[in-house]
Amino acid sequence: MPGKLTHIAISAVTPRIMKTFYSNVFGFRPISESPDGFLTDGYINFAFNYRKPGYQAGLDHYGFEVDDVEEVKRRIAELYPTVDVTTRPAVRGYVGMASHDPEGHCFDLTYTEMGEQRRKNIMKDGGQDRTTRHFHHLAMRVLDPPKIAKFYQDVFDLAVAKQPGPDGVQHLTDGELIFEIMPWKIKDYAECGIVERPNLDHIGISVESIDAYKADLAAHVAEFPEAAPWADKRDQERLRNERAARERLLHTCEYNESQLWDPECCFFDVIERKG
Repeated sequence: MPGKLTHIAISAVTPRIMKTFYSNVFGFRPISESPDGFLTDGYINFAFNYRKPGYQAGLDHYGFEVDDVEEVKRRIAELYPTVDVTTRPAVRGYVGMASHDPEGHCFDLTYTEMGEQRRKNIMKDGGQDRTTRHFHHLAMRVLDPPKIAKFYQDVFDLAVAKQPGPDGVQHLTDGELIFEIMPWKIKDYAECGIVERPNLDHIGISVESIDAYKADLAAHVAEFPEAAPWADKRDQERLRNERAARERLLHTCEYNESQLWDPECCFFDVIERKG
């Protein structure tokens, strides 16, 4: 009963600006006419939720579409009894339930009867109509990568995309997207100024040409400076060193060929397709 990782959500103060950025730079399509709704690359439902007081900012959660939600609940109950599943409010549209992995990383569950309309809106032509630039991977940092990877294999039948190397990173896939489960170590943040918790780390986007992507990024910034990647204009040496240390950590992703952040400081990297 394979699950499909088809949803990524960002908690944003300025959803409209974020939508402008990702649609202009990467060509993601709007799902609706709403100026602050969802985008899609033809497979991933990319949401920008208004950040409310007390809610965390940035990459917030992800979601799976499954054919048999009762089977998912059975597997979780039998194999991971400390993990809970809850229903979501009906106003959430395509999302029926939510759960978490053994370290508390939350995900949504969309199932067949809810997914039919979603597929009609998003996965045109059976999911083959993907944008030229599209999601390649979702990266998350956790305390115990093998344990967390096993959870997603046990519950959603995610396959091993490649065997882990000396860095201990687990690479899973649903057949379309790579789920990169990276180790979180507090010492990795020693020079970064602020220690980040285990959480979603970044998104990765496949592009036809890094040069073309950079040209489109420059054109976007020139036309929409209010929707440019956030710029820290503070120039103290300490802050420059901290920013550089955090970027070095991001660069440990083996798919990273170029990296940046969006208008609300969510990291992304890009990988150029070969051939």
